[in-house]
Amino acid sequence: MDNIKSEKIKNAPFFRTKTKTANIMIDVLIALIPVSIMAIVNFGFTSLLFIALGMGSAVLFEYGFQKLTNQKSTINDLSAAVTGLLVALSYPVTAPLWIIIFGSFLAIVVAKQLPGGLGKNPLNPAVFSRVFIKITLTPFMTNWVSPLPDMTSTATPLSIIGFGQSSISGLAPNIQDLFLGNIGGGIGETVKWAILLGFAYLVYKRVISGFMPIATLSGLFMTMLLFGKSDYYFAFYHLLSGTVLFASVFMVTDYTSGPLNPRARIYYAFSIGVLTGILRYTFPLPGGVGIAILAMNLLAPIFDTFTTPKVFGHKSSSNILPSRK
Repeated sequence: MDNIKSEKIKNAPFFRTKTKTANIMIDVLIALIPVSIMAIVNFGFTSLLFIALGMGSAVLFEYGFQKLTNQKSTINDLSAAVTGLLVALSYPVTAPLWIIIFGSFLAIVVAKQLPGGLGKNPLNPAVFSRVFIKITLTPFMTNWVSPLPDMTSTATPLSIIGFGQSSISGLAPNIQDLFLGNIGGGIGETVKWAILLGFAYLVYKRVISGFMPIATLSGLFMTMLLFGKSDYYFAFYHLLSGTVLFASVFMVTDYTSGPLNPRARIYYAFSIGVLTGILRYTFPLPGGVGIAILAMNLLAPIFDTFTTPKVFGHKSSSNILPSRK
């Protein structure tokens, strides 16, 4: 026995993957290409300026903050670039340029870096930025215009079918216009087929689970079916209105601000959809999905706790969950 050499067992995880954060972020950027192109097609050169300014300022804010705090720069993981792009796509083309820079600051410095950086942020940075500006600077978020060539002031479908409505008004755009993006709104949320192309790519590349966006939309559909007195058309109309489709694909599926347990992530996504429907019906908000996501971000650990099975030898499931840090 004395001649047997012992081998040191390394720390877990024992199964490793070659997938890096940068690879995932590249796939997300690719998935956002159809959305970005259609934003430029529908709303003109200003959209391209928004995109460049959002991504550039987000990267600079991350680099600058880490430089000032003597941290290793992580801009090469491209997570800041993705956040900046999501911020830029959230605003109507009428928003002033400083709003894009301020939005990137809120997302990168306040929501991401101050809590500790990627993986330690409890709130989705792009969503936090969007909601904060929506609440504090509402006129800049709701001054919508129709796509080119008219670019005239217009209302979004949610302003017509939300806040206590239980049926589709004759003033609301038809389903075809909703799907093709012939409506006003944030430059990245209007063309639904472009969002679905990005969704299909992310599922194909196994970057996201297709069940999470479906769960979010199912929660919203069932809630609006209740408020709409079993009107299936009214409930389906809500799925194509506002930011919910864009958010369900690119924000609800965020790795760091959601639960860790796969089953918990489905309940989490479904709850976002339900809460979005309640907020749309109860309050005169331009959407509500952002607030719903942030609320569920805060409840993510609870979803994990109640869906992770207890293991023999452990008093609670929380003892076997991997650390978020």
